[in-house]
Amino acid sequence: MPRVFRKQVFVCTTEGEGKCATKGSLEVFQKFRDEVKARNLTDIIVTRVGCTGQHATGPTVIVHPDGLWYQRVTPTDVAEIIEQHLVGGRPVARLINPEMQVKG
Repeated sequence: MPRVFRKQVFVCTTEGEGKCATKGSLEVFQKFRDEVKARNLTDIIVTRVGCTGQHATGPTVIVHPDGLWYQRVTPTDVAEIIEQHLVGGRPVARLINPEMQVKG
């Protein structure tokens, strides 16, 4: 039986000068993984993704299928994103990247 996910969280972990990994995205990725596991949120998957082209506003986190892009995410933001957005359904407004929108 296939696993079915309600949300997929993409964390840009691109390495290189000025890119997300140098701004702490590997720690953000691991924090998401650890928190999702600790909360037993089996309907959420956290995935590393390559460059999103948002170097100036990284680390970048994208929540699918919501089409929502977060910018400048730090490990301390992760619990708030999980609790407020992934569990509560309310995006964390202060972290939304206003330049990136996906229309359904």
